[in-house]
Amino acid sequence: MSLVLEKIQIHNPANLALIGETQKLTYGEVQREIAIRESQLSSVAVLGLLLDNSCDWILWDLAAVQADVVCVPIPPFFTQEQIGNVIQRAGISHIISAEGMTPTGVSSTDGIHPKTAKVTFTSGTTGDPKGVCLSQQGMEQVAVSLVGVLGAEMAKRHMSILSLAVLLENVAGVYATLIAGGTVYLPSLETIGFENPFQPEFHKLAAYLKRNEITTAIVVPELLRGLLAVQPDLPQLEFMAVGGSKISPLLIAAARQAGLPVYEGYGLSECASVVSLNTPENDQPGSVGKLLPHIELQVQEGEIMVKNSAFLGYLGERHSGEYSTGDLGQVDRDGFLRIDGRKKNTLITSFGRNISPEWVESLLLSQPEILQVIVYGDGQPFLSALIVPASVKANIEEALQRSNHHLPEYAQIKNFQLVAPFTVAEGTLTGTARPRREQIIKNIKGETL
Repeated sequence: MSLVLEKIQIHNPANLALIGETQKLTYGEVQREIAIRESQLSSVAVLGLLLDNSCDWILWDLAAVQADVVCVPIPPFFTQEQIGNVIQRAGISHIISAEGMTPTGVSSTDGIHPKTAKVTFTSGTTGDPKGVCLSQQGMEQVAVSLVGVLGAEMAKRHMSILSLAVLLENVAGVYATLIAGGTVYLPSLETIGFENPFQPEFHKLAAYLKRNEITTAIVVPELLRGLLAVQPDLPQLEFMAVGGSKISPLLIAAARQAGLPVYEGYGLSECASVVSLNTPENDQPGSVGKLLPHIELQVQEGEIMVKNSAFLGYLGERHSGEYSTGDLGQVDRDGFLRIDGRKKNTLITSFGRNISPEWVESLLLSQPEILQVIVYGDGQPFLSALIVPASVKANIEEALQRSNHHLPEYAQIKNFQLVAPFTVAEGTLTGTARPRREQIIKNIKGETL
């Protein structure tokens, strides 16, 4: 049996497990609701989940686990074209949406590894998304490791801020909390101010966190910066994990000074989300923490290689052995992992200096005047930046001076251009707020630099 399902049966049936917009379900009630949904999956080959964050999302996900039906979460930020592509590629036979269960007319599961429990689509997907096949045991191993390093007592009131279709929230947020016996809060994206993902209302997010005395949450750097801007008062918050892209230690320090217990981590869809994490007991800002206990990692020619049991391969493919992450990094003598940037993104200036743009960008993004940024300059004598200002009154030149003060001469920004915001709709931002570098530069400059 799945460990998550086993733990749900063991926990006190009277304790609250899930709290949504209109529902409050105890662990005992969750068991019954899963059983009801499992009975409706007898004719389902592959289940697509296209729902807002809710108790229902979790119940269908766990029902699929119990029925041994492959589940394919569909991110709410996918276009109709992407959704159609996902349905065909993953062989989704039925979709659960706000309208209920609907058959798709698709039935082929030829491309799915037989041990697959979930197919997650990487955040950088375009019209031809790439599905990652994951085992249930592998995903639950990540959750178990997180409970191990953080302690089961940390699981009190976890709030799902990221979309549940994002593996990080699904596994590290929900599975870990349910295994530890905590309560998962599942407000709709509208309730917490994300109805318009391009103009979040962060005061709503802060208000929900405070009103419900949330103790743990997971965010991406973009959300952390937004929260900082509204100066939240969250005395009950005990642990906030942040990941998704490189973060400056200056931003971590600013968040902690504002009272947010922020800890940086690192992960990949191919590793069922989290690979490493800083914790209150083991913390080194500037690193992405220590490896989770089950992770085997090597650095070969500067590139991080990971071996884990969760990744079965991409749709239509098979995988065994180590996974090449494409990330450059190193493990220091104290066991902390440091990420230097993406292998394919490394810039080499005309002076022969190798520079990771993510390093420079993380410093720029620690400045309150800068909302989004892309650094470029491969083959050029100096670095330039495409900058989205945080407001029309933002003094970008002053922000650049402060950032350049922390950078060596060869990595300083000498030229910049103000540009419109990067968005999912424009194809310049992934669903987890990572900029699609090549597309941004192509759009702005008319060529890939």
